[in-house]
Amino acid sequence: MELFVLSYLQSQYFWTATAFLLLLVVMTRVVVPAVLATLDARAAKIARDLDAARTTREQAEASLADYTAKIAAAKKEAAELLSQARAEAEALAKARLAQADEELARKTEIAKQQIDASKAEALRAVRAEVAKMAVTVAEKLVGQAVDAKVATQLTDKALAQGFDA
Repeated sequence: MELFVLSYLQSQYFWTATAFLLLLVVMTRVVVPAVLATLDARAAKIARDLDAARTTREQAEASLADYTAKIAAAKKEAAELLSQARAEAEALAKARLAQADEELARKTEIAKQQIDASKAEALRAVRAEVAKMAVTVAEKLVGQAVDAKVATQLTDKALAQGFDA
């Protein structure tokens, strides 16, 4: 048996070429368009996904800017409320301090009036006692009764002069 039979090889060339051409036609008509359609669909999906991602990113950036603005506004409002509360607290503290000062001044005035009244009462009591003692001393020195009214006037005069005479 011969290894290479020319008549047999020619038929092999024909059928190999025919099978190759048939396979090439099937590939170009069926497989290649299917692969290209799949690749086109995938490219379109990737493009849609990229557009969706871009849109989502823009929305996220807009939301971030909105939230940042809202946070800044909230911080500003909180600072304003805090300063307003501090001002109100200071005004209330000043008002209460002024009220306490007025109360202290009123109580001080009442205490001064009470001290002056007590002092005046003590002076009256001392003058009355001095007048009685003066009357008693004068009666013992003179040996007769001395008028209490006159003795009181003389005592008041002597106390007013401060015993300088």
